[in-house]
Amino acid sequence: MVQLDAHPALQAYTAESRAAEAMAEGAMGLPNPRIGAAVENVPVNAPLRFDTSDMSSRSVMVSQDIPGRGLRGARADVEQAAARLVLVRREALRAQLAGELLSALAEYEMAGALEGLLDAQLALLDEREAYLSGRIDAGDALFAELAETDGERAAIDQRRADVTRQSTQALSVLTRLVGEVRTPPPVSPIPPPAAETGETVFHAVRVAQAVVQAAEAGVSVREREFDPIYSVSLSYMNREGAPGMRADDMVSAQLMVSVPLWSRWNQTPRLEAARINTEASRLRLADAARVSADAFRAAAADYAAATRSIAALEARHTALDAALAAASRRYEAGDSSLLPLINTRITQTELRIRLLEQRLAADRAAARMHGLVAGEL
Repeated sequence: MVQLDAHPALQAYTAESRAAEAMAEGAMGLPNPRIGAAVENVPVNAPLRFDTSDMSSRSVMVSQDIPGRGLRGARADVEQAAARLVLVRREALRAQLAGELLSALAEYEMAGALEGLLDAQLALLDEREAYLSGRIDAGDALFAELAETDGERAAIDQRRADVTRQSTQALSVLTRLVGEVRTPPPVSPIPPPAAETGETVFHAVRVAQAVVQAAEAGVSVREREFDPIYSVSLSYMNREGAPGMRADDMVSAQLMVSVPLWSRWNQTPRLEAARINTEASRLRLADAARVSADAFRAAAADYAAATRSIAALEARHTALDAALAAASRRYEAGDSSLLPLINTRITQTELRIRLLEQRLAADRAAARMHGLVAGEL
């Protein structure tokens, strides 16, 4: 699972979270000050002699906008909420990828076991074919049984091709998730989450909750936009007097404050839009809870069905063990032919194959359940 953290999509979410944290830090800062220089009242007829004109002046100005701390804090909260949302989405994606990883490992392992069982089944069919051919040569009319054996062999060959395809696909998924894989490690049966559906915290719900928090932070920004924004400026004016005239330098200071005169057409509609967006986010949260619970119940039902099938197949396999022992005793005693013994072993191998398939179905369902709920796999 550690290799999964190197997945590019997860690393991208981590980078986006760091970027949002940096934006939150920057939101608390003041805007850059403005610095300007000016030359005023330059004579048109003698512009190069402005420094001796009693009306001309040179000035340097510095101004600074000062948004209220409440507005800056609200903007920082928006970026913090965005960072939290990215992290929650990362956790949800990691759980989904972890479920895919475990499913792929289980499928790859099952494919290897299935190949061995299919080979054993083909060997049993060869044994049955040899027995039937010998009986046919001895005069017994067993052509239908021989034709049935050929049909079963063709079905097994098709099944083996499907298993090879599944193995290749599982290895491709593993490569996509964790990079090149030489020998996938064995995987234990995947248990379902311990929590009940009503007590489970779903990743989709946590993401929707983070979206609601981000929307609420956006409302706070729109509310703070009604706060006044201050601006201060300071200017120094240098004046050069004409001969025989005195012109003093001057300093000017200015304080300005914004007035929400047009708020009805500016801030108010944006505030209303932010509130509507928050309400829509809460509705999506309720929908996410329903969808997640439904998906969890469906996966739990699949897991329960696979578990019941496994129990039934194991009971039948135990019964076949007894039937196989009885058929073996009858054959050794000369009361039966070899054919019932071979057929019982073929049926037993088929049961083992179905057991593997049902165990894979249970693992897939459990992995889906883990991918839905918050917590480490």
